[in-house]
Amino acid sequence: MVTGVLAAFLLVVVPAGGAAGPPSLATKCGNTYGVDAQPFWLRTSDGVPLYAIEAGAGRVAVVLAHESPASLCGWLPYIPTLTAAGLRVLAFDLRGFSDSVLPAHASARAFDRDLAAATARVRADGARRVFLVGASYGGAIALPYAPRLTLDGVISLSGETDLPSPRANPLVSAPRLRIPLLIVGSRHDYYLPVRDALALIRRVGSKDKRTAFYPGAWHGWAIVETAPYAARARKLILAWIRARS
Repeated sequence: MVTGVLAAFLLVVVPAGGAAGPPSLATKCGNTYGVDAQPFWLRTSDGVPLYAIEAGAGRVAVVLAHESPASLCGWLPYIPTLTAAGLRVLAFDLRGFSDSVLPAHASARAFDRDLAAATARVRADGARRVFLVGASYGGAIALPYAPRLTLDGVISLSGETDLPSPRANPLVSAPRLRIPLLIVGSRHDYYLPVRDALALIRRVGSKDKRTAFYPGAWHGWAIVETAPYAARARKLILAWIRARS
């Protein structure tokens, strides 16, 4: 969940160079929710080591972009649903968040390079279809950068529309998004009001676009994990991905 327009996060800057081995998933997150994955460093084009995990197998992959302030740990309750459906999953910490420390030479806001590294990784591992799923802040940054990536669809769970950056503003970039888009939200979400989601979907350049709004004010990954209708939302997303795979 984002506090205000953009949540402030603790940016950890380290000198450029090698990184030690990543901590185990259990050490990092505590409860792994049954996800059995060996963490690794995912290197971006500008040399940032991102803490990442892969789970599942198959020719269809889902890349997960987390909320702010948060880390990939927040996705763990949801990942078993995706892997049980035969999907390959890659989740990672965005640069400057949690274990993805930022070398002194690297740009703090070049999240496009993080997303590019993640999508390239699953393609290299054999994925024929790749879908990007972002929760809250992760959804907000997924939308403006998606047109630059080789993707088969984007799913935004309550991704905000009012990021102040002209480089990464979902409303400004929406006409350039021409791949399938699904926006999932709730009817009383303070961070993504229905009117904002509808304004965004109208601007999106893709002809394959839809919204789904559930009761209450549940936000981000809570929609697929802890909301009373989480099972329905998970089913909707899987059906949407299968229809485009």
